[in-house]
Amino acid sequence: MVSCGNKEAARPASSDQPEQVEEASGEMETAPAELWTEEAVEEQVRKMYDRLNDMDKNGIINIRQLENEFCTSYYLSVRDAINKALEDVEGESVFYGDEEAYRFFAGMGTPLKIANISVDLLTGNMAQAQVKFKGADEENGFMRLELDMEDGAWRVKNFDQPEAFGPGGYLKIMEDFALEHGIKYE
Repeated sequence: MVSCGNKEAARPASSDQPEQVEEASGEMETAPAELWTEEAVEEQVRKMYDRLNDMDKNGIINIRQLENEFCTSYYLSVRDAINKALEDVEGESVFYGDEEAYRFFAGMGTPLKIANISVDLLTGNMAQAQVKFKGADEENGFMRLELDMEDGAWRVKNFDQPEAFGPGGYLKIMEDFALEHGIKYE
């Protein structure tokens, strides 16, 4: 696989040697070698959208539950800090883009069928993937995802639907909102 700058993406030395990843705490996390593959990234993205479609079939899509299952702890800490700060503001309505939960949907309704996933970068503890969708009415959708390896699984750090969020995606919207309003997060 070729990544940015035509450099080969970093991979474990062999299937017997899992990649060592330094976490934010400075401790090393060892993940099984089979997780450091394009197929494992694709499988996690498919699992996330299977879960979303399953929720849709049962009539209730719980975005918070999806995020808790599939997003990084960093993403969740920013989200939770903002939500707590907004709860503490009495009588004031502040909108930062969370209400419609567009980030999962690539501008489309459910069910979302994945037409194609391409992993563009797989290095260190991070992967970048492009996901193309076909909706129920055969409309097309597109999303770029950045994923980090955390707790033995690939977890989404951003949701970048180019038409809705632009460069950096939804995480950048939350970080900018937190900075603008003096909201602290870990």
